[in-house]
Amino acid sequence: MKPLFKQKTFTDSYLRNLTLYVFTAIICGALTGYYFPEIGRHLEQVSHYFFMLLEVLIVPVIFIAVAYGVSYIFNIENAFKIVGQMILYFLLITSVSILLGIGSGLLLKPGANTGINITTIHKELPQHFLNKSTNPLHISNYIIFLLISISAGIAIGLSKRKNRILRVLDEGKNLFFKLIKYVYIFLPVVIFCNIAYGISVYGINTLLPLSKIVATVYLTSLFFIFGILGIVTSFFKISLWDFLISIKEEIILVVATSSSKTAFPMIFEKMESQGYDRKILRFVIPLGYNFNLAGACIYLSISCIFLIQFYNISLTIKDYFWLFIIISIASKTASGVPGSGFLALMFTLSRFGKIPITDLALLYSVDRFMNEARSVTNFIGITISAAIISKLNQKHLL
Repeated sequence: MKPLFKQKTFTDSYLRNLTLYVFTAIICGALTGYYFPEIGRHLEQVSHYFFMLLEVLIVPVIFIAVAYGVSYIFNIENAFKIVGQMILYFLLITSVSILLGIGSGLLLKPGANTGINITTIHKELPQHFLNKSTNPLHISNYIIFLLISISAGIAIGLSKRKNRILRVLDEGKNLFFKLIKYVYIFLPVVIFCNIAYGISVYGINTLLPLSKIVATVYLTSLFFIFGILGIVTSFFKISLWDFLISIKEEIILVVATSSSKTAFPMIFEKMESQGYDRKILRFVIPLGYNFNLAGACIYLSISCIFLIQFYNISLTIKDYFWLFIIISIASKTASGVPGSGFLALMFTLSRFGKIPITDLALLYSVDRFMNEARSVTNFIGITISAAIISKLNQKHLL
């Protein structure tokens, strides 16, 4: 889809320079973690509290986006058709990604003959993971939040003061966008601390025996993006390569932070500047952050297959079907700050019940490296879904 108009966006000027700072922070973090591990071990809380702050700022933006999109969607011709298209697309894409993850895990066998000595693996999970994993509200809080946002959007759409309320929401959105952009100034520092902590605690030697599962996640994610999504975009006459180039700054931001949500405020600005409809974007993208997480589906599937092979567990067809259902549900909880995917994995294993979780910390040692593939795949899948649904209904929105 060719841009209808082009305007200068925040990411065009800011993220171009941020990329250099990010790569510098990664190199310095790796050197610090390797040569000064005692310093690196004390830096984890910096990134933890940063993303807590970022989450506080992004949540209102998500609420505004969902409420805005829902309030308009039901006033558009063929609104229910648009909703149906979105639901069908989300279900098909996430189902394909789960099957792809299971298939690649069975084919590449990342958990077979690893030669891993469990006693050499750092087996302690961060306390904030343990706290969240025992909190049942954490699993459902995003779903509850989305339901509240959708309800608010319906109420606004039916209100006689709809236009006035939407103007207030837009002003609020702009305010939070400005705050988030100022917070991004500290991103290189956060990335430095995150890398330094990972290298100092887990070390390079710990990562090598688990490199096969990392490679499996990356290869499967690349196949999904350029294979599955490539076919889908080609069918709808959208150039995948041109689309990815157009959002390259946002992709770099997602890679640097290992969180697809960090690019959430920026992608609206970018895609609207390319001519995609605001009403569709504000409806599809926020819901996609909970219901269209292909990267999380791939990660969860491969991680489960890794553990099944690692412990040499035999499963029946019925077991694999049940695992498919649980991953479908658990992937909806994988939206959030870095680490949400690992929490979703803990949820999956606890509900499935056939895979031991006693040595789950060995996967956590490489989780931050798989996080980049998971987050980028999530992000690209979400944006492409919005582009496709927007293009499908462009004639109804002009």
